[in-house]
Amino acid sequence: MAGTGLNMKEIIEIKRLWKLGLANRAISRALNIHRNTVNKYVDQFKNENLISNVVVKKLDSWVDVIDWEKIRIEYLRGVSLNVIHEELLESNTINIQYAGFWKQLNKKISLTEATMVRIFKPGDRTEIDYADGVEILDPVTGEIRKTQFFVGVLCNSRYTFAEFSWTQSSRDFLQSHVNMFEYFGGVTHVISPDNLKSAVAKAHRYDPVINQAYSRLADYYEVVVVPARVRTPKDKAIVERTIQIFQRYFFMKIRNRTFTSLLELNICLREHLEIFNNKMHRIFKRTRLEMFTEEKKSLRPLPMDTYKVATYARALLSRDCHLIYEQNYYSAPHILRGRELDIWATEKAVEIFFEGDRVAFHARSKGIRKHITDNNHYPEAHQAYAEEDVQKIIQKATAIGIETEKLIKSLLESPQPLKYFRRCQGIIALSWKYSVSHLESACRVANLFNNTSIKYLERVIETHQGEVQKTEIEIQERSYNPFLRGLENIH
Repeated sequence: MAGTGLNMKEIIEIKRLWKLGLANRAISRALNIHRNTVNKYVDQFKNENLISNVVVKKLDSWVDVIDWEKIRIEYLRGVSLNVIHEELLESNTINIQYAGFWKQLNKKISLTEATMVRIFKPGDRTEIDYADGVEILDPVTGEIRKTQFFVGVLCNSRYTFAEFSWTQSSRDFLQSHVNMFEYFGGVTHVISPDNLKSAVAKAHRYDPVINQAYSRLADYYEVVVVPARVRTPKDKAIVERTIQIFQRYFFMKIRNRTFTSLLELNICLREHLEIFNNKMHRIFKRTRLEMFTEEKKSLRPLPMDTYKVATYARALLSRDCHLIYEQNYYSAPHILRGRELDIWATEKAVEIFFEGDRVAFHARSKGIRKHITDNNHYPEAHQAYAEEDVQKIIQKATAIGIETEKLIKSLLESPQPLKYFRRCQGIIALSWKYSVSHLESACRVANLFNNTSIKYLERVIETHQGEVQKTEIEIQERSYNPFLRGLENIH
């Protein structure tokens, strides 16, 4: 069969027998193929094997050089494989295309960490998070104000609620929760927020301390607060992913619009939120609204009355029977002076508690530095006047001068001596800012016109100082002006 071509079956048979170790003559006799033809194909097989060995050696050389564990760590940090491949090429560590690099990478290391697929029952959990919001233009001042983007997602149906607020403060945070529950028309068993201060007073991996105001809201709606672990976004991966998707959709839709109020922005958001919830989910192949219709049956019903958002604070009750809350003064019973009291404030009222019992209730002041006082909180007049602090104030006033003592006593001898105690302290403190003589002169004017406010006293002192400075300047001018000196001599 010399000089004739062989079919593929015969070539494969020659290769098989050659690999089994048979000599070329034995292969020729076994297959009835000319010896020269067998020699030709055997030589080809040997060359192919040599090339293959060279390739394998070259492959092994760069594969062995690379620190695959380091590449794995870099990849898990977020460095893309394209960047890693380019860096290896630039450093002459490898000289191979990306496809070959990626193939060996998959053989050497696992590119994905083990993850747990979380399955939530209907009505089981709501995840909550914040993101940067949209800027709003103030049409009056031209100022650009930033907003915060609050998002809550039902984990079973992925049904989404969102709204913009000015801050992440406790009041805005809690109000967004109330609005979210109203939007869902029910409450899940668990809510999972981030570790912001409005939610968590003290972060801890196993036993976080929930903010008191947030805890009060949770008690009202009978939900369990389970904060995500610090710096562990996978604990609330559903809301994290939803924010990314919705931001790409909504923020791009409004990129050419300018909003001038928070109300206008939230109305626009609510319209797009309905569109978003009606879009087909990429994985579930159903809309969020369709899935929510089924989950809503498992939500716990809302309480009969809408929750009134109350923020929490603590403050020390001063000697004048008042504590300070948001730059205003609210009274509480005198027997609690020197104690730290709990404050719960809504938009319309301020409630003060001591060891769980409410001790004072006031309408909330809308102004600044206002005194909101219940006269029943003061001690009896003779008791208050005899107190050590009151007598010390009187002694300090006496040391300044007669007019100051008269002014202080007129304030402290009222039916409620402690009513003006803080003002008396302020008047005495003026002696540190101005001279004693100036304060005494101002008190004489205040007693004459029966105006005892600190602002009035300061205005009198500053006016008096201005007149003294003016007189001193005139005297200096006269001393340097011969003509004016001559007129003085004539008179």
